[in-house]
Amino acid sequence: MPIYLPAPAPTRPADGKGFNRLTLNAHIWTGGAQCALIPTSYPTLFESYDTRRARWGGFGPCVQRKPDCENCPVLTELNASTEQITFNSPRVLVRIETTVSPDASFNATPVTTLWMTDQPEDPQYRSSGQEWTWRRILHVKGWELGRRHRDELGDGFWLHRTVHAAAPHVEVRTKARQTSTRHAFFMNGTRAALLTCYSRCRHDEALLNSVGHHTPERAADDSTALGWSQLRLPQDHSRGRHLKLQLNRGTCNVTLAEGGEVLTRLEFSGSSWTAG
Repeated sequence: MPIYLPAPAPTRPADGKGFNRLTLNAHIWTGGAQCALIPTSYPTLFESYDTRRARWGGFGPCVQRKPDCENCPVLTELNASTEQITFNSPRVLVRIETTVSPDASFNATPVTTLWMTDQPEDPQYRSSGQEWTWRRILHVKGWELGRRHRDELGDGFWLHRTVHAAAPHVEVRTKARQTSTRHAFFMNGTRAALLTCYSRCRHDEALLNSVGHHTPERAADDSTALGWSQLRLPQDHSRGRHLKLQLNRGTCNVTLAEGGEVLTRLEFSGSSWTAG
């Protein structure tokens, strides 16, 4: 995909009067080529996710003197590194702060600071949130860019978590056996859930991430407080699959079966789990 964005050449306007002249802004330096992987605003961040729609203007300058995108250090860094969002939330708000120094000249470049928070209504988002940059957000994997946001505190935009993003507070330990594979979900050394796949695993990382997203951030050793009336289990009768719920001595087990064969069992422990 193209990431090298050359500066547009000055054009001569055709006004229908036979004049051949340059426009006034043609004499102003355009700033040279730009890179579609260096966003500096929400619109250019959107274009950076698919550079085929990127157009010159609003991006950062190209770091090379000639178009050599295959050896571009910006592209190499993007492919080699991934940024992690440490908030365990289905969505986060990124607030945009743009300031200009009172001592700056009239043509000074504004300075933009991004603040990420999982508490969008908190006016003290600087203390509870995290400072980010446009380049770092482009390196985030497993999150989707959402709509713009504006309120009395200022402007911003949303990022929505997908199942392709791992839960930041959970460690998944996988152990394969002859007849099963066990995926244990730990928080600070305490196991909160256990997913057992019999015969073979029929899932990908998305299922492990999804369980991790719902895993409580604090482990509790008390018995789970969930009851039969709180849980509604979906069924897939078209393929003969069904879910079974078992509550036994303060633990909750959900078993996926196909006919008479047990495929997977998910065990919850602790009192911090919610019905969701």
